[in-house]
Amino acid sequence: MTPSTLIRLLSACLALATSACTTAQTVLVAGASGKTGVPLVKSLQAEGYKVRAMVRDKAKAGEFAPGVEIVEADVTKPETLTAAVAGARYVISAIGASAAKPPNNPEAVDYRGVANLADAAKAAGVKHLVLMSSIGAGDDNPSTPLNRMFGMVLSWKGKGESHLRSSGVPYTIVRPGGLVDCDGGKEALRVGAGDSNLSGRVCRADVALVMMDALRNPEAAGKTVALVGDSKAPANDWRADWKAVARDSAP
Repeated sequence: MTPSTLIRLLSACLALATSACTTAQTVLVAGASGKTGVPLVKSLQAEGYKVRAMVRDKAKAGEFAPGVEIVEADVTKPETLTAAVAGARYVISAIGASAAKPPNNPEAVDYRGVANLADAAKAAGVKHLVLMSSIGAGDDNPSTPLNRMFGMVLSWKGKGESHLRSSGVPYTIVRPGGLVDCDGGKEALRVGAGDSNLSGRVCRADVALVMMDALRNPEAAGKTVALVGDSKAPANDWRADWKAVARDSAP
């Protein structure tokens, strides 16, 4: 057997092993019917994961592809989360407040809701939780435009992040820039430290790809990263960016 043939055989075996491993792993997607959750569910299915889509109201959730398990739960009602998280190996949260005022305001969703989800994940033995947050999370300045217009959303997102970090659940926090609806995989990306000065926009579908990559990437564990589109960056160079970002300090 020639070396090139051996390499091809080993590559094929590795691909099969990875696919088999991935297929057996359930990912709970919180906020699955949202603008980022929808491409996230599609990407996870394409990668071979078993997807459990968590929605607040099945009747309003829209249609998912065959094979997607749909569960009804609400992060603002912690008693609904135990069954939703049970048996999931991974959790990805794409939730976000839908209004500046209660009941689904930033305090209820981006802070208390994230905290409830993290606690449920810890209790269920989830192996990794990936949280979509926002560039600027933790900003407590009421004069910051987003805080002024949307109920101190960046401050509450920061509190949600802090709870996740101290929860004991293995995690990655992704802070995207301005979210736009466009096809993923067509624009180069830049991943940097969560407190870096990165700014700009990013496709929701690309955010989904980066969050999915974080699930089983050891270089992503315990880190908070910022994410933006970057036309000057080499394609797929963002995968090497994980290693350059330092892990978060102990809470």
